Amino acid sequence: MKKLLFVLMTVGLLQGCTNAPPAQENPPVTQPETPAQSETPAPAPSQTPAEQQPAEQSETKETVYANDIFRNVTVKKTGEDAFEVKGQAQVFEAVVNYVVEDGHNELAQGFFQTSAGAPEWGDFTQTVKVKKAEPNSTLMLILFEASAKDGSRRMELIIPLPEK
Repeated sequence: MKKLLFVLMTVGLLQGCTNAPPAQENPPVTQPETPAQSETPAPAPSQTPAEQQPAEQSETKETVYANDIFRNVTVKKTGEDAFEVKGQAQVFEAVVNYVVEDGHNELAQGFFQTSAGAPEWGDFTQTVKVKKAEPNSTLMLILFEASAKDGSRRMELIIPLPEK
């Protein structure tokens, strides 16, 4: 009886082992992935439009900035100490806060309204006036949403202000 039980268990174990190799033969299923890999050259043409986008941006000579709550943000110098900021924001109560820093000091701060509050995308155009404290410094505009909970900066978008 013990020998019969031993033989049955051995046969069952061997059957389990013989079923495992066909399961390993399923990696030929990975062969269909190889055609998928051969389809990966298809994204190469999608790289061409990506190359066209920077060309379009270089024609306008404006850099476009974005993050999760800001999009299509551009900055243009309109005067000696004036900058025009345009874009769209998806912010609470349609309020965008900003700070202009030179790396050491906050030189200007304020807020402005967009045309719509979150969850909609609101358009904005704002003129920011700020004068450099040091002639060789680089001014950085920081757009952000103030936290309703504690007033802290959320989703900062840092933009270097143009020299020309």
